[in-house]
This record gives sequence, C-alpha cells and structure tokens, in this order.
Amino acid sequence: MKVCLVTGGSRGIGAAAATEFARAGYTVIVNYNRSEDKALALRRSLSDEGRDVHLYKADVSRVAEIDDMFLWVGKYFKHLDVLVNNAGIAYTAQCQDVAEEDFDRVFDVNVKSTFFCCRDALPLLAKANGSVVNVSSVWGVEGSSCESVYSASKHAIVGLTKSLAQEFAPVVRVNCVCPPIVSTDMCAHLSESDINEFCKAHGVRLYTPEQVAKDIYSLAVGGETGKALVEK
Repeated sequence: MKVCLVTGGSRGIGAAAATEFARAGYTVIVNYNRSEDKALALRRSLSDEGRDVHLYKADVSRVAEIDDMFLWVGKYFKHLDVLVNNAGIAYTAQCQDVAEEDFDRVFDVNVKSTFFCCRDALPLLAKANGSVVNVSSVWGVEGSSCESVYSASKHAIVGLTKSLAQEFAPVVRVNCVCPPIVSTDMCAHLSESDINEFCKAHGVRLYTPEQVAKDIYSLAVGGETGKALVEK
C-alpha cells in the first residue's frame, strides 16, 4: 500500500493532486481545515470510483496540530510514500500597507506549515524512501509588484526545498512546483481579460489544477531531487 498525504487537499490544486494519486492507486489522506463540505464531497466522489481516501482536519499553521496529524498517520498507516505540501493562502498589497498580523498569517500558512510538515513526516517518509513535493509559485522565483509578502513566502519554499533535498538525501527526495496563474478560487476575482493580460505580460499560460497535479505526481515518482519546476 502506497500512502500520500496532501495538505490543503479539499479544493483547487490540492484536490486535483489527491485525485491524481488516488487514481494511480495510492491511499490518499486529504488534510483540510475549513472546507469540510468540499473534503467530504471529494472523498465521496473518489470512493465511488473505488479509491481509498481518508480525511484529516487540521490547521497546518499550528505546529501542535501538525504534530497530532503525523502521529495519527504513523499510528494507522505506519509509513508515508508522498507528502504534498499544498496548503497556502494568497495575499496582495503594497509593502507599506502590510500589517504585521497579515505578514505572520501568510508565513504561518505558506512557510511554517511546509517546514514542520516536512520535519514531522521525515521518519514516515524514510521508511518508504518517499518523496516530498512542495507547492511554490512562479513568484517564488521571479517576484512581483504588490505580491511582496506572498512572493517572499514562496521564495522561502524554494529555498527550503533545495536545502531539505540535500539534508534528506539520499533517503527522501524533495522537490517543488512553481506554477503561474492557475484557475482556482485564488484567482476567481479576475476577469478573462485580466487573466489574458497577465499571461501576455509575463509570458505564461493559464494552468488548470489538473495540469499542476500531473507535474506534482511526476516529481513525486521521478528520480530527481532539489528541483524547482517552473511551469510556464
């Protein structure tokens, strides 16, 4: 039995990744925090296909809840083959308008959760010579105006990925994806014209969550480590 845990797995890229691994034969653990209805609907849909899906509610910005989640995984599943650190939030503001609590919230959800999930998952991943795929962003490589806090958090994930790839080697592989604009709830406020202008200005294309999920899966099962896959 191969086991995959996806944080922030109830919707968007997370739900697509959970579906990708479930259809590849993995037992999938979907972590969610607030979107319980969507998590239940995803489990029901995949269960109807004969897939093995489990739900775990935890706020991964809180280390105590991360600790409890991985104790639960260890108790019931004994090992972990893949960890997908997808949980994240967007934030747009000019630097001078950023409050400390907003900065802390972005880093808690995007960075702290990724770091401590990797820390707690390591013993379980090591049992299976498993892999980690972190979800960064093209802004984790390039940066963008009015995205300073978000970009800084996604830069941190790229740096963390490259560092842990060396630290965990050769037992556990660590990679990340850096998608551009993706058709999820995060960009639901953008018009088609806004998206077209964005893609043209930055030389990227609009991705679907399913396309990102396929790249996540490829990195998880491939032989590379320390790669930040910039999707354009």
